[in-house]
Amino acid sequence: MLGFVPGYSVKDYNIHSQKLLAHSKDAHIQQVCNWWQTPECWYAFESKEGAIWWGRNGGPQQYCQELSTLLPKRKCNHVKHPSISAKCFFCEKSLFDHNRISKMTIMSCSCSTWHLHNTCRQKFSLPHCFKCNCKYSDTLVNETEISIVASVAKM
Repeated sequence: MLGFVPGYSVKDYNIHSQKLLAHSKDAHIQQVCNWWQTPECWYAFESKEGAIWWGRNGGPQQYCQELSTLLPKRKCNHVKHPSISAKCFFCEKSLFDHNRISKMTIMSCSCSTWHLHNTCRQKFSLPHCFKCNCKYSDTLVNETEISIVASVAKM
């Protein structure tokens, strides 16, 4: 199956992409597999606004327009202190283990910032950003979740 599967993680799509590309190197299949690795694609399936934005910023325009008619408007959530832990963009597991020092990678380009476990970063397949085409820069971080939150709060 080539299409988007709700509930799949980026890791699941990476495995699925490898299986598809083992059978065909078609450029269209490669493009869809690359989209699965971008947060912009994921946002398009979350809300009407996300679908419209992705269609205007590098996604398939006609498909995104049709998708936007099926999705609800996003309600604004003003939660200041989320009760959930930060998750790795690739495997969706927690980046932090209680208040122990964690090793992770902050992957950035001119338009996005993603947080990944160091081992997950090695598996992430795209060297350039889908939207802005900039090469990712990696910053290795060895911190506790509390120290990161405290330093951001001081900004």
